Amino acid sequence: MAALCCLLILAFSKTDLCVELANTTESINITLHTNDTFSDREDSLNFTELGITPTPSSFPDSSEYVTAFPDQTESADKSFPNTTPDVPRLALPLPVSRVLPIPVTEVVKLCPCNLQTGQCDINCCCDPDCTEEVSLFTDCSIKTISSDPRLCQKDTVVFSINTTADGLSRVQSSVQQEVNPDVFCIQSANYEEGMSFGTPEIPTEETFDSLFGQFVGFFFGQTRDTSAQSSAIGNVPGYLYGDVIQTVNEAGEQESFPFPASAGTTHCLDANPAAFLKDQTSRCMRSFDLAQDCSSLEAIDLRAYTTFMIRTGKNKEAKVIGVEVSAITLESLEGTWTSVDPAGSGVYFPVLLESGDVCNNVVKQVKYIFRYSEAGEILSVMASFLLGAIESVMVPIQQEFKITFLQEITSTAGMRFSGNPGYVVGLPLVAGTRTADGIVQSTDPKGSLTILQNSGEQDCLLSSSRRAPVLFGIDMVSGCTFRLSDAVNCSLLSEVILSVLKGQNFPDRVASFGNSLPQNPLDWVPIQIQTITSGPQTCSIPQSYQLEVKWTKYGTLVNPQAQIVSVKETVLTNTSSLALLTSAGALLSVTTSVSFVDVSASASQGFKVPPTIDAKLPFDFFFPFV
Repeated sequence: MAALCCLLILAFSKTDLCVELANTTESINITLHTNDTFSDREDSLNFTELGITPTPSSFPDSSEYVTAFPDQTESADKSFPNTTPDVPRLALPLPVSRVLPIPVTEVVKLCPCNLQTGQCDINCCCDPDCTEEVSLFTDCSIKTISSDPRLCQKDTVVFSINTTADGLSRVQSSVQQEVNPDVFCIQSANYEEGMSFGTPEIPTEETFDSLFGQFVGFFFGQTRDTSAQSSAIGNVPGYLYGDVIQTVNEAGEQESFPFPASAGTTHCLDANPAAFLKDQTSRCMRSFDLAQDCSSLEAIDLRAYTTFMIRTGKNKEAKVIGVEVSAITLESLEGTWTSVDPAGSGVYFPVLLESGDVCNNVVKQVKYIFRYSEAGEILSVMASFLLGAIESVMVPIQQEFKITFLQEITSTAGMRFSGNPGYVVGLPLVAGTRTADGIVQSTDPKGSLTILQNSGEQDCLLSSSRRAPVLFGIDMVSGCTFRLSDAVNCSLLSEVILSVLKGQNFPDRVASFGNSLPQNPLDWVPIQIQTITSGPQTCSIPQSYQLEVKWTKYGTLVNPQAQIVSVKETVLTNTSSLALLTSAGALLSVTTSVSFVDVSASASQGFKVPPTIDAKLPFDFFFPFV
């Protein structure tokens, strides 16, 4: 039968006697420490029957106590390594009036700063490997350690550094119970395993394949059958966001669209499937033997990326389409590029030259462009390739793959919005013209509110048709020049310059929100016109055109919406003579600009009215006192 483990502490006025009984059968050690003239004396008595081992400890004056945790001893004189085995202990009440040590709890076993196994971490006061090093500590790197922060009642260990009379440091620690101030906390948990993550399984040579298929089955896994998924979704013919694009190989078997990517390492994994509406770009390394694999390795052959058929929808009844090669670029060993006719893509397959050290037409870059309809049906797939010449010293090579999805706009007369409801930065302003029936909008995809676009010629007449839409939140400046003759008509020139600056069919209304409807004219802001002139009115020539858009943040502070409150166009004219306006060579420079001004007022804090308590007491509440 295991011997009873106990800790007996006797208090004397001048002498402290510490005896520890442990569950062992080796020896009995009684260590005597004195605090007076016998402080330098230490007597040990060894017994070999009951198994009592020492725990070095010191008890200072009654006004202060030091708590020692398992595997760590703190003493006012010096620190000793703890050789006591990890056995359960029983603390007995003392017959004298002294302070009991704080009981050992689970939180004391936590030590976030213990980073090195078997070595002491400097200033880590909870590190059990720190024994003699404690005297050299300057501070505790972690002063408090708490148990699970989700609990309403949590235990916290507080560490601090004190200095002894010899100038050495010692660690003082205590366990406190704190109350969680959070509104939501766990009062009690009847399933302890649910409080933490399970211990993960360590991969081995035998379990690697099963773990690989379990955790990376979608992104790096092999082809999977999506028939069950398709039937669960319903009879939706088109793809949904994230659906795996299905293909059909030459044998009629269903597969997934291949999109090579790196898997853990930099090497390419060809079984990675492509997902619908997920634009991706991947770069990976391809290793192969140039002499043996040049003509046989499919991963470097253009035909491996174009010979399969793609299902336009996720149903098996959906029709299939092929991959159209839109561009082929050849790269030489010197790095020069040459574009070739993509119609003859069938002849650009890898070929090993007679020298045996160069492989031509190796696939280095593949770019796919998917065009789809609003119903999620794939309309066309185009691919462009970069084929290069590879030497044996260049292996392994880097391959790049890119996939982009573009929606096909089938109707140009469809209503376009630039936000819901507020404007989104980077989208064009919604503008129109006021009529008796409401607001009439332009069918131009760029919108009717445009600005002159800069060009290399800087000729206003040649670049008048090059216009860019006014994008919300983006300030823009552009300009051009007019070449004038001597016998130019001033009024005609003024009209031409103004039409070039403003554009054709300039609107007179701008939608206050990005989704304002044309049938609600009150939601549209009129464009104010301002003309600034100076000097004698001999010849008014527009020199600059400025469009100022003022907007504000509407709604809550959490999700404010951009609302346009006013739009003003300013035309600055100069009334000087044309000879003074033009520079050398009779060139007249004009500019146009767009600026957005935020006129949002600073938010004011709002407080709810405190509730009033209308408590009615019974008439005999204070009986019999009243």
